[in-house]
Amino acid sequence: MDFLIKNGTIYDPAQHKAWKGDIALVEGKIAAPEEGHQYRQVIDAEGCIVTSGLIDYHVHYMRGASEGGVQADVVSFCSGITTVVDGGTAGTGMYEHIYRTIVANSQVRFLNLLLAASGGQSNNQYPENLDPALMDEKKIVEFFKKYPDNLVGLKTRISHGIIEADKVEASIRRTVEIAEKAGTRVVVHVTDCPVDLDQLASWLRPGDVICHIYQGKDHTCIGEDGKVLAGLLEARKRGVLFDACNGRSNFDLEVCQASIRQGFVPDVISSDINSSSCFIQPLHSLPRILSKFVDFGMDWKDVLDCATKKPAELIGMPELASMAEGTTADIVILKHKEKEMQYTDLAEHTFTGHQVFVPQMTFKDGECVYCQADFA
Repeated sequence: MDFLIKNGTIYDPAQHKAWKGDIALVEGKIAAPEEGHQYRQVIDAEGCIVTSGLIDYHVHYMRGASEGGVQADVVSFCSGITTVVDGGTAGTGMYEHIYRTIVANSQVRFLNLLLAASGGQSNNQYPENLDPALMDEKKIVEFFKKYPDNLVGLKTRISHGIIEADKVEASIRRTVEIAEKAGTRVVVHVTDCPVDLDQLASWLRPGDVICHIYQGKDHTCIGEDGKVLAGLLEARKRGVLFDACNGRSNFDLEVCQASIRQGFVPDVISSDINSSSCFIQPLHSLPRILSKFVDFGMDWKDVLDCATKKPAELIGMPELASMAEGTTADIVILKHKEKEMQYTDLAEHTFTGHQVFVPQMTFKDGECVYCQADFA
């Protein structure tokens, strides 16, 4: 089915450029509108942003395989999301089963980080074992060769209750060593971290990612002097990347706002969505999280880039953040509404925002997969 979207503010993350205009979706691709073409539907996007489908770089979508998992398509399309990366729910012990079942039966473009611990994240009562001696290098490297189009990073979690402080460096260095052999990046969860974040960042390579960077538990990104840790700024200069990655308990409003005021903005904004806070505070959804960063003072185009352009680069699919003719028609129509919005975090900090992104329609490969009931 072909569609014509008229009168929208078209935003192309690849060019970081917005303009008023019309676009067509023809045979699953973005196309120039053609006079006389018989479109299945003409959509008036007046007052809306028309841009690339959102990419949520960190989700937990393994419903049925993990107690924290949610259903992929149900959560994605109503949020304007067309591509996701599961944040390491699966280790080598469960990945292939998940790949052949949950991933294969999802319409959303579904990529994965592989957890360095073979057992994966099945529940919170029995956390993964990140002893470097137990990391299965042979199988991890084999999987990255076997599934190059689906595996996009090696995930580890560094938190109290998962790994002791005196074992963190060896675990991180081993993870990086294996990732180097597998030809992939490392993504590190740092909520309630047993070691200083600037020290941890020093063990990472350019292109590796620290997620939950605005967490408010032990060893935050803000030092005792109230300033962002100098070592994190140095790590950014080296090419280490930072994901806001909200989650239920992995984000602190005050830590984030202090960081943003100092110019320490995220490279990526992802949801870490899971069953504990799906569509409810303190997580809610990716569009609600993006809206929060606009209220924190970031430009709306920069915010959208954090959920389109940068994650598209990280997964090796930069075309997914392009609105150029001939590219895949993964599209979201967003209404940018003025509305008072209340936010909270697990520490009971509160914040009042004044605008919100509301998805109106989502297209995956040119097919309409979501439309808000009162739109179009």
